[in-house]
Amino acid sequence: MSEIPYTVLVGKIKTYFDKFQQAGVPQKVDSGWLKSIGCWAGGNDNYIINILKFIGFIDSSNAPTELWKSYKDPTKARATLAKGIREGYKDLFNTYPDANRKDKDAIYAFFSAKTGKAKKTVDYMVNTFTGLCQLADFGVEGYKGEEKKHDDSEEKAKRKQQIMPQMPEGFAVNMNIQITLPITEDAKVYENIFKALREQLFKSE
Repeated sequence: MSEIPYTVLVGKIKTYFDKFQQAGVPQKVDSGWLKSIGCWAGGNDNYIINILKFIGFIDSSNAPTELWKSYKDPTKARATLAKGIREGYKDLFNTYPDANRKDKDAIYAFFSAKTGKAKKTVDYMVNTFTGLCQLADFGVEGYKGEEKKHDDSEEKAKRKQQIMPQMPEGFAVNMNIQITLPITEDAKVYENIFKALREQLFKSE
């Protein structure tokens, strides 16, 4: 069975991450450092360390990673957290690509089957996951503005393709126009018809 970290202090998740963004980058994330930034009230605060490892914010030696450093930039924070969540909960997102929008029953069923833990423990896992997702922005890939720029250009290309499909190079379009002329000996009638046709075909926009 897999292990999925959780915290029993779910209501404190936002406080942790707010402090992480405000404080300097530590050499190591441990109980001493958590205490120094006002995030340590007892043994239960240790749970957050395992969560940070799980989402790639600290490495196996508890040292902050590039994700941690990126999170300190307010313009990148929410997207960075989403990236870490997707990586840590990879199996969940492989099953539900929109896991961050799934209801708690679906997440509970997945975590329960994956870990085999008791209901109370699985509830903590679910609440930890949803608590993290509330602080993240899954609407962007990478950092703020990059996906929007990509999407806009891609969308414009699609609209252009729909309006005027691209022709293969060297492709030409020929049109044949057939006109049934009235039988008359008056040449002026034919002259007026061709004059009107010419004006319609070559008139300015």
